Amino acid sequence: MRQAVVEEIKRLPSRNVFFAESNFGVKRKHAMELMEALIPLRLRWSTLWSMNLCYDKEFLDLAQRSGLLHVNIGMESIDGQTIAGMRKGQNKTERYHAVLSDLRRRGISFSLNFIFGWDTETRAVFPNTLRFLEEEKVPVAYFNLLPPEKGTSFYDRMRRQDRIIDEHEIGRWPGQPCHIKPLYCTPRELQEDVQGIHRRFYSLPSMIRRLPLPLNTPAMASWMLNFSQRRVSAHFNGENNFTSY
Repeated sequence: MRQAVVEEIKRLPSRNVFFAESNFGVKRKHAMELMEALIPLRLRWSTLWSMNLCYDKEFLDLAQRSGLLHVNIGMESIDGQTIAGMRKGQNKTERYHAVLSDLRRRGISFSLNFIFGWDTETRAVFPNTLRFLEEEKVPVAYFNLLPPEKGTSFYDRMRRQDRIIDEHEIGRWPGQPCHIKPLYCTPRELQEDVQGIHRRFYSLPSMIRRLPLPLNTPAMASWMLNFSQRRVSAHFNGENNFTSY
């Protein structure tokens, strides 16, 4: 399998590759073998992986040597109580600073995913998250609303508690509309808060504070992604009907 992937990459006209596997490295041995084989190809590649790989120095060393340009990571929340509620033990909030500093030291660009709407949150999570992102000079971040996906225990709990909105729309625009009644604000306020942190994070003043001068490939990629997300902000329409809530 590894050799088949390598041979396919060799036939590509570009030396920039994105591995769309949602958790690159879940099979660590296979991922290590693939990265070793990528070294002579002199690629610049990007992917997505879990936070636990950021603690694996041997894995990171090989990823760096094989040409890793950018990695997307599910940080999900900066709040330890919320992370515990997700049962996502690999996301250790006390190690976030060290992880991001290590990626930056290695010249690896990164983006972080966040999900808002957990019962353990308050509205303070938005300014607190923005402050964290700017202090850590995070190049790119994506902000989503917690979706009650059908077939999950969370969906079942939201139904029992009569907290689901527009059930027939669930899954149509994942992470964008608010489909639940939050505990700490109205659905409209939650949606507006998520859109607001997106706009503030991708404002020009924030970009200038966070991003290095585009003097190398990772920095240039970060600036390009930020301008792309600024365009996304212009299309928030807030069309959800929350009049009953």
